Amino acid sequence: MKTAVVIDSGSNYYNESVNMDGLFAIPLQIIHGDESFLETVTISIDEVNDLLSKNEMLQTSLPVLGQIEELFQDIKKQGYDKILAIPITAGISGTIDAFYAAAKFVGIDIEVIDCYTTAWIELELGIAARTLLDAGHSIETIKERFQESIHHSDTFIIPDNLDHLARGGRLSPLAAKLGGFLKIKPILHLNESTKGVIDPFEKVRTMSKAIDTVIETMKNEGVGQGYLIVIANVVAPELAESTLLKMKEAFPDAVFVNEKLVPTVSVHVGVGSIAMQYMKLPNLT
Repeated sequence: MKTAVVIDSGSNYYNESVNMDGLFAIPLQIIHGDESFLETVTISIDEVNDLLSKNEMLQTSLPVLGQIEELFQDIKKQGYDKILAIPITAGISGTIDAFYAAAKFVGIDIEVIDCYTTAWIELELGIAARTLLDAGHSIETIKERFQESIHHSDTFIIPDNLDHLARGGRLSPLAAKLGGFLKIKPILHLNESTKGVIDPFEKVRTMSKAIDTVIETMKNEGVGQGYLIVIANVVAPELAESTLLKMKEAFPDAVFVNEKLVPTVSVHVGVGSIAMQYMKLPNLT
């Protein structure tokens, strides 16, 4: 049986120059007013960040169902019998349900792994799945190995302020004003235990304290050699660099990525935010 691997643009696939036969991606949507764009395909991260810097209100949406169906039809025409999909988590997007619907319409078998997040964890799992399939491993083996990686992963998001969350309806205006008055930095996270839903993790008074809290949490979780650590920012490169230095000092043996945050997340948390991900890398042997 020939299996294709499918991820989406929330993984930053289109900016990472990934070129693997049998690994496919579909763009999510970024909505600005009456216009809809394909994430990192017809609108770049910098263009999204420029709109956010101008206090424009943006929204996200799952991929266009017709485009998913077209991709799955193309995959079927290329001789694939099955799809192994690792898309953005069901906790923040309806993409997984759309994948199932498209596969049923096209008439191709599909299995989905919910990574309970998105961004670079999603990308890393997509690449690993393709690598393991090419090495002759079964989907059952891949799912077992990924379960271990996903169980030892987390995504932390620290907004610079609460205003953007309030504008997006994810926080009441009163709570945002109170948080600003008290200079609260909320630490949000999503992982297996939250089922991919963005939940509050901790509240502290400063950005520095928030980052230190994440680092201590990661230490307690045993992060180190064999782990991927990602630092991603929204128009906050200096904060990202200082955070990277702290992370490298705390976890010298980990693998690091330092990039701009994908629009899938940045449009909901706003300029000045920083995100941190960690994941135990899957066994590829």
